[in-house]
Amino acid sequence: MIERVTRHFGRLVFDRDAIVRAALRAYVEGYLRRIARFGYPASDGMEWTGDLQRGAIFNVDLEGNYEVVAWTEAGVVGLACEDGRGPIQQLGLSVDAVTGGPDDVRGAVPGLPAELESTFVLAVGMLIVGPEHKERWAGVGFWLHGDRAGGTLFDDPAPDGAHRLAAWGLLHKGRLLPLACESYWPRPGKIVTLHDRPQDAPAHAVIDAVVDRRLKGPTELTPAELETLLRPTPDPKHVRGAQRRLQKVGITWPGSPDIT
Repeated sequence: MIERVTRHFGRLVFDRDAIVRAALRAYVEGYLRRIARFGYPASDGMEWTGDLQRGAIFNVDLEGNYEVVAWTEAGVVGLACEDGRGPIQQLGLSVDAVTGGPDDVRGAVPGLPAELESTFVLAVGMLIVGPEHKERWAGVGFWLHGDRAGGTLFDDPAPDGAHRLAAWGLLHKGRLLPLACESYWPRPGKIVTLHDRPQDAPAHAVIDAVVDRRLKGPTELTPAELETLLRPTPDPKHVRGAQRRLQKVGITWPGSPDIT
C-alpha cells in the first residue's frame, strides 16, 4: 500500500489488489446499472481485457474523457485523457515524434521501473488513438511497483485528467466512486458525494459479495441475490446484455447465455 498527500486530492491510498478488486466491481456495477436497484454507478461505460492477474480496464464518460488502468503481478499503471488533451498538449510530444505506440505517452510515467514495462504496454494498448496525428491519447499517468509510486498524477498543479486517476486512490469501502459533473476542490476533487445512499445499500451488498466470491474463482448469482439486486421488471434486452458482460469476467446467473 502506498499513500500520497496531494494539494488537490488530499490523501490518496493506492494498493494493487484493492485496485484490481475495484476495477472488477466497477465493471460489474457499470453493466448492472440499467437493471439494478442503485443510482450513481461508477462508470458510464467500461471495457475489460485479461483477467485478475494480468488485465486492464477502460473507463469512459459520456463526454469521451477516460482512463485506462492496467495491472500485472509487478504492479499497476494508469493513464488518462481529459478534453482531448493528450501527449502533444500535456507531455511535450512533438507531432514529428508520434509513433502511435508506448513512447507517445511515456512522459506521463517518468521513472517507470523496467518491471512495469509490460504493464505499461498493456495500458497503452487500450488508449484511444488521436484522430489527427494518430498519437496514443493520454496526458497524465501513474505507476505503482512494490512500495514505490510515480507519474505526473502527483505533479502540482495537477494535470488535466488527474482526477480520473486520483479516484483509484480514493476508493470508498473498496468501491471506485463515480465522478461528479462539476469540479470542486480540493478534496476529493470531482468525486461525487452521493455515493453511500441508504436505499442503494442492499444492492451494493450483493455486488460486494459476488465480487469477493469471484476473486476466489468463477461464481454465480443466487436467486435470492437477484431478487435483492434487480428492479421489478428489468428490460430483457438489458438483462441479456448484463449477463453477457458479466460472464466475460466469470460471473453468471441462471439463464446466462453462452458466449459464442
